[in-house]
Amino acid sequence: MRTPMRAALRLALAGWLGLAGLSLVAAQGRAATPPEKILPESTIAYLKVNNAAALRESFRQSQFGQLWSDPGLKAWKEDLAERVDESSRSLKKRLGVTYRELFEMPLGTASIAVVQRDDPKLPLSLVMTADAGKNAARMAEVLTRATEQSQDEGAKVSSELFKNVTLHVIQPPPRPKEDKEKDKDDKEKDKDKAKDKGDQPEPPVIWAQEGTMFLVASDLDLVKDLLVHSQGRDDSLAGNESFVRLQKKLGPETQVVWFVDLAKLLKLGARSNAKGNEAQVQQTEQMLQLLGFNGLKAAAGSFVLNLGNFDSVSKTIVLAPTPVQGALRIFSLPKVHLRPESWVPATVASYQTYSWDLDNAYNAINDTLNLFQPGMINVLEQQLVGPNGGEPLSFKKDIFDPIGDRVTLISDFKKPISEENQRMLLSVALEDSKKFQNTLNKLVAVTGGAPKKREFQGLTIYDFEIPEVPNNNPNAPGGNVKFKGPISVTIAKDTLFLANEPTLLEQVLRGGGPALADSAAYQAVAKEIPDRVSMLSFVRPEEQARISYDMVKSGQFEKALENAAVAGGPDISKLSKLFDKEKLPDFSIFAKYLSLGGGYGVTDDDGLTWTSFTLRKVNP
Repeated sequence: MRTPMRAALRLALAGWLGLAGLSLVAAQGRAATPPEKILPESTIAYLKVNNAAALRESFRQSQFGQLWSDPGLKAWKEDLAERVDESSRSLKKRLGVTYRELFEMPLGTASIAVVQRDDPKLPLSLVMTADAGKNAARMAEVLTRATEQSQDEGAKVSSELFKNVTLHVIQPPPRPKEDKEKDKDDKEKDKDKAKDKGDQPEPPVIWAQEGTMFLVASDLDLVKDLLVHSQGRDDSLAGNESFVRLQKKLGPETQVVWFVDLAKLLKLGARSNAKGNEAQVQQTEQMLQLLGFNGLKAAAGSFVLNLGNFDSVSKTIVLAPTPVQGALRIFSLPKVHLRPESWVPATVASYQTYSWDLDNAYNAINDTLNLFQPGMINVLEQQLVGPNGGEPLSFKKDIFDPIGDRVTLISDFKKPISEENQRMLLSVALEDSKKFQNTLNKLVAVTGGAPKKREFQGLTIYDFEIPEVPNNNPNAPGGNVKFKGPISVTIAKDTLFLANEPTLLEQVLRGGGPALADSAAYQAVAKEIPDRVSMLSFVRPEEQARISYDMVKSGQFEKALENAAVAGGPDISKLSKLFDKEKLPDFSIFAKYLSLGGGYGVTDDDGLTWTSFTLRKVNP
């Protein structure tokens, strides 16, 4: 039997699918007010699709859109359509529309936002806004039918008139306490539920229509507030200083944008954990300030398809204005000229490198620890003595002084390509290789390690065996992979190398082969990257995509979904039933639409901006 809450959620789904991108066509010649100018400054999170129709068209032109149109997918798509139609028929019967019809309704701008409210029991409200334009009558019909279904299934439905707008309120009944008990999934939840003496109200679902504008929200007062300010407000999200700075950095060429007010989120988290204890709230906020986390102001991002030479581009910005304090000082990432080291093979599947001021990182770690216990590092160092005594290990002199300011990670796969056959190598640049060799010897003595030593081209490689760790969730993604040793460590080329597979390390040490920096593939990506950056990445997606493909074909993906199900939540394992894995075409159909990708990060006075992209492929 369907529950009223599920009916209400279905209403929200219908509202979102139907509203999330419906045309913001001018009503009676009036230009639509952007959602960020209507939403209050108390908005914590926000996502907006600027033009859903344009985004859909860009997807069709993208490489994934071309893949979707490939004749090789015909049999699989027909099977998928048949399976989706089965569930769509039920939706059509109840609401008068199919999933496909809902998907094809969107035409323009839409938004979804999380707004803070003054209620400790329900501190957040969800709101979705859109102007349906010429589809307003159709959208109103869908929402009206969803409201009637909610009432038939036990929800209390009411309406009221506000500023000549009818507000439809759907109030699901309280969930039975026995149902809540099924949702326990950890000890903390058990404690919280034990304090629950009775049923708690579920948040309502409210929807309203003003002309061609629709609102769907979980707070009646918020809906009224948005209607009052439908032409905009002074204290809007658009006036939030962090929002303004981040939108300017994202630039105008965006199809999807998002924003999170980290400062508000941290304060909300502190208050939520304190459960009304003001002293604990102040203590938590003081701790955040000591650690420097109050310097995290906001984060934002954007996504766009088919832009210039790119098939896709995404940006993520963390706003943390300088000077940062506390633990944030650890992440000092100066801009330099980054290029793959000469020892990086041209055949790697992925490459990531970071310019990292590790001397500054040590000072930040030391200063932060001293806030809690002066001299904590010195106390720890006195305990780091080998079995035969001697001078204790010094974090600064033995570790941070001899290492450089660059960290690199590369990976590839042995054949046949599988999760178990992934090879990874981590490198740290050294300023004093001889001194760090002494440090390595000291670390082995202090930890009581007994690595196997072997010679390779005049170098000593240390192979450290890794104890086997029990796998408590073998069906999770990657759960069938056992982390195997040895971890191979050596010092060469003024670099500390650590590899999870000795053959990759030996390939790097042997050298002589083509270098990544000289390859045409890397150079195609590099020409889209600024000369001076804080971090850089390069990726060939085909090998990782092959692993995902094999997971689906083998049934491991289905098992992972089953194990990811949360008590009381939606049965996401049903997602695997939407398609027949046996009808998936050969991987070569997918591979021809995969293209090179890269990314780069840049730090400035505002914080960090990370840009990632995939290149447009000519005639895939």
